[in-house]
Amino acid sequence: AAEGADEAGGAKDLNQRNAELEDEVAELKAKIQAAASAGRKIGGGHDVQPMGHALPQLSVRNSGPGSEIRWEDFNYPPVLRLIHFDVTELPLKLRKTVRLLNLSFLLTSFVCLLNVADTAAFVFAGVAPMQWLVVQSALHVLLLPPAALGAFYLGYRGLAAPEPLLAYRFQYAQLGLGAVSVLLALFPYKCVNGVIRLAFLSAQGMEVFQIVATLMESCLWTLNACLAVLNWAQVRRYSTLPDSNTVYGTPPPAKSSP
Repeated sequence: AAEGADEAGGAKDLNQRNAELEDEVAELKAKIQAAASAGRKIGGGHDVQPMGHALPQLSVRNSGPGSEIRWEDFNYPPVLRLIHFDVTELPLKLRKTVRLLNLSFLLTSFVCLLNVADTAAFVFAGVAPMQWLVVQSALHVLLLPPAALGAFYLGYRGLAAPEPLLAYRFQYAQLGLGAVSVLLALFPYKCVNGVIRLAFLSAQGMEVFQIVATLMESCLWTLNACLAVLNWAQVRRYSTLPDSNTVYGTPPPAKSSP
């Protein structure tokens, strides 16, 4: 009987001790929650944002439609890495148009480099002055491809973001580059091999090469001009943003003053 009483007393003490521990744990949890709640408050009752929200997003970017576009990830053109461009991030309906925009930039760059090669051949053959190569042809490379890249980026980001103001500016930039392409395709001037040069061949001993170079450059510039018109029309075709009345083909509405 005495042993039974001792066991009952020990069990009672153990249960009491467990109850005390549970009370202490609950009280400690309450204090921690109160401290955390107080720590998130800074004058005026504003919650402090978690540190992770203030840091750049470091998650891996998924590819495919609907994935996040990381505009700060500069990866294009190769080596130079001046802008971000990844056609796999776009919706399927925009990919063809954006590829055409990029093609205009690539074609502009290729024709300018082709002109440098043709002009170098004329200069080294002694039928053209050195300034055609060093000043004029090289100047085209420094001016036209960057302008075409800028126009491409306006259209690409204007469609992908979407940002109506950029798409609106792209239309004027693309038509301007198209007009330049028409001039370069038609009118010869020093290093510019417009198709009209065929009526006034001047490269003595290199007439065949001059004919081939003129035909190639004028045809490519003509193609680029046609592509500029097509790109302009394609961007205007996406005239209205989803769930919006904003129109690409018109300037963005002015913000009303409060």
